[in-house]
Amino acid sequence: MISCYSKAGNLNDVLKLFNQMKEMGIEADRKVYNAVIYALAKGKCVEEAKRLLKTMEEKGVASNAVTFNSLIRPLCKAQRVDDAKKLFDQMLQRGLSPCVRTYHAFFAAAKNVEDVFDPLSRMKESGCVPAIETYITLIRKLSRWRQHESVFRLWNEMPQSGLSPDRSAYIVLIHGLFLNGRLKEASTYYEEMKEKGFLPEPKTEEMIQAWLSGKEVDDGQSVMVEMQSKKNSLATTLKQKRVSKRDFLEQPGLRKITRERGFSLHD
Repeated sequence: MISCYSKAGNLNDVLKLFNQMKEMGIEADRKVYNAVIYALAKGKCVEEAKRLLKTMEEKGVASNAVTFNSLIRPLCKAQRVDDAKKLFDQMLQRGLSPCVRTYHAFFAAAKNVEDVFDPLSRMKESGCVPAIETYITLIRKLSRWRQHESVFRLWNEMPQSGLSPDRSAYIVLIHGLFLNGRLKEASTYYEEMKEKGFLPEPKTEEMIQAWLSGKEVDDGQSVMVEMQSKKNSLATTLKQKRVSKRDFLEQPGLRKITRERGFSLHD
């Protein structure tokens, strides 16, 4: 019951039930402590959550990765990243291994490229293998920042982590490219996605087809413009030649010179 209230962010009910347990002499286990710590941290009662962590350990209830995640995730969400990093270090000092969710909390709070790749490197070094959701989250974030080089760096790193892009990964990449004006690349990856047997996504299909239709119209208009330009250029050249010839014929001095040299343009 406490876990349900905790996940719902209902701090008052969590604390009410927790206090009732103490009054009834029921010892809380690690699962209960984790739920209360998470509810406190999510409710911005971080210092109270830290004190409960200390109490928990003093009573011989060992903390685990979930305990620290219960603190780290709300802190990252509140952009208290420095506090979250201190808890991360405490976690390591206790010999606890961060999990994918731990690192995802830091990725969610990332504000620049360095905030993405530093935790990602640390994640790999610790032996925590990134999941496909890790790459999808980061590619979406970097696409919003228009960091295309970093997007493709992540895309190419996936096979090194033993992962192959799935349909969701392709759709996130394609949408990011499309919304940033890289339409040809978006179309190329969309075709690659379909060649791998992934089902087309309606919204993506609509975007690509709209672009292809517009491209055909633009290409046709470009051809017409080019043809009209050539036609206008030819007409201008012919007109200039006629004017040049007329000017020559209308100059008496030039006619005289031509007669003196043995030929005449006019009688």
